[in-house]
Amino acid sequence: MTALPEAARGYLGSPFRHQGRSRSGLDCVGLVVLALADQGRAVADVTTYGRDPHHGLLEQHLVETFGPAIARTDLHPGDIVAIEYSGATRHVAIVGDYPGGGLSLIHTDQTVGRVTEHRLDSRWHRRITGAWRP
Repeated sequence: MTALPEAARGYLGSPFRHQGRSRSGLDCVGLVVLALADQGRAVADVTTYGRDPHHGLLEQHLVETFGPAIARTDLHPGDIVAIEYSGATRHVAIVGDYPGGGLSLIHTDQTVGRVTEHRLDSRWHRRITGAWRP
């Protein structure tokens, strides 16, 4: 069994597709679902969200799936974080260990059109609205 960040890295470069759940196209939730499945950990999927899964729906699903949130100040590789875009929580990512040191985010980034990994800098950290340790 591989660590969650390592499983997620297997999808780096995969294209973005809203509600996609395969290597040929996936969204941020799809990346979490597939990376966990690659570890032999089936989780309930949520596919009933629109382009803007806000109003607490995303966070509610994370709590139902992984339990209470953990402190955002205690992030470790393998944690799942919810991220704010345009004033609402609309995105999830997997925390990784950045190759150059520190932490990274592995996520399907719609703005670049694919699964990507980058350093978890202070700008991204401020946008984290919740964290879970699966």
